[in-house]
Amino acid sequence: MPRAAFFTKETITAAGLEIVRAGGEDSLTARALSKALHCSSSPIFTVYEGMDKIKEDVRNAARALFSEYVSDVMDYYPAFKELGIRIVRFAKQEPNIFRMLFLGLDSSYTAEISKVDLCLDGIEEEYGLTEAQSRLLFRQIWPLACGLAVINAQNPEVYPEAEISEILSTEFTSMMHFLKSGQQVINITPRLRSSADEQKL
Repeated sequence: MPRAAFFTKETITAAGLEIVRAGGEDSLTARALSKALHCSSSPIFTVYEGMDKIKEDVRNAARALFSEYVSDVMDYYPAFKELGIRIVRFAKQEPNIFRMLFLGLDSSYTAEISKVDLCLDGIEEEYGLTEAQSRLLFRQIWPLACGLAVINAQNPEVYPEAEISEILSTEFTSMMHFLKSGQQVINITPRLRSSADEQKL
């Protein structure tokens, strides 16, 4: 009787990550794993109790992959912009892993928090902002970077990297002017036009 194949969690997780990379999170099934590892499902579920735990470990591996991808952003100036560019570039290069981390079941995951905090500390020192101002800056620019990343994950040809850099710089510069001016945000609520509004036009 042939000996059953033996796999480690790391081997199974690596195979699962490659399945997600190629076909997206929904393609990660027991059948797909068995095919990738050239075995039946029995050896896999000798190591794991079920697919939920496998998917959890694959998501952790994807987080580690992204963390490694942005690990050296503090070597760049400004680091905050480099982090924004990296997430857009990651979405272009790894669209399915990006979707799993930022748009799927794990969508609460953002950038590696330690990197965000380090970037914010750098902005405070380099531009003379308070912690509250740097957090506001992040709140405005990070969704823009994520939005550009989503577009690039779907269609990488829409925004070339040079244009992405220009968009991020424009938003950053605008926010810096606003923060330095000391003005407060006016929350404008849309309303139906009245006849008086039409006369002003």
